[in-house]
Amino acid sequence: MDQVFGLNIQKSGLVDTMWDLIVDLISAAFIAILGWGCIKTRETDSFLERMIEEFIRKNAYLFIDRQDAAEKD
Repeated sequence: MDQVFGLNIQKSGLVDTMWDLIVDLISAAFIAILGWGCIKTRETDSFLERMIEEFIRKNAYLFIDRQDAAEKD
């Protein structure tokens, strides 16, 4: 409306909003590409699954059920 009627209702908000939309578009495209890649490689473990499995393997003590450990002692 500002550009059509020559008004300045939004002050600098219009430029800020446009940049927000551009950044949102780029982010959405990036996530869409990652999602597509995930679907295409569904047969194999994704890099995220490999990272999580490695973290669990290296930090197994964080995942021990404390209740079971106490009952065994």
